[in-house]
Amino acid sequence: MKPKVVHSQSKLAWNVIGTEWGLKYKIARVPYEQCDNEILNTKFKNEALEIALHISESMKTFNTKER
Repeated sequence: MKPKVVHSQSKLAWNVIGTEWGLKYKIARVPYEQCDNEILNTKFKNEALEIALHISESMKTFNTKER
């Protein structure tokens, strides 16, 4: 599986999606909050992105392990 992280078009969230043919589906949604403070908004968005990237990398390694 080759997951990809993209920003949601309708929500304040990062989506982890599968990209292989026949496996195009959402694996996870990582939402984040917004407030009046621009610095906090950037922090929340970056933290959610880090979590989404971690999930994406975990899916890559999970599928390569022998069972």
